[in-house]
Amino acid sequence: MAQIQRKEVQTQIHCNEIVFYQFFMRKANLLPAVSPCNVKKIELVDGTISWDTTVGTRKLIHFCEDGAEYFKDEAVEIDYQANKITYKVLEGTMMQFYDSFKATLEVQTGTAKWTIEFQKKSESCPDPDIYLRRLDHVNKDLDRHLRPKY
Repeated sequence: MAQIQRKEVQTQIHCNEIVFYQFFMRKANLLPAVSPCNVKKIELVDGTISWDTTVGTRKLIHFCEDGAEYFKDEAVEIDYQANKITYKVLEGTMMQFYDSFKATLEVQTGTAKWTIEFQKKSESCPDPDIYLRRLDHVNKDLDRHLRPKY
């Protein structure tokens, strides 16, 4: 059985860290408009009825033009004081390579950091660098969107 591995990407942000975090907590449905090259469609699934994220909230996210690449995630841990949220990927195209996949967003003054914990199905499976790059691009797009326009 493969070990759980960890990788992270940290993005410098200039917008308010609480506003950035709250976007993921309450306005994730707007991600396709904010980062259209990275998020094509996002929808609530499995009985989730509100975009206000709580533990158990489930979303289906498509990130290719034809919808061929997707994942379903569930919010599994939220730390409001630390501006931190952890998602567990339940299914999707990436799961052909991984037995488990979690992504944690932590937002602090000046930085938005995604940490991915994953367990490969085999050593020949790729590291999830493509997903880290996508998350970095989403962070940058969201920062530009939320940055004060002077």
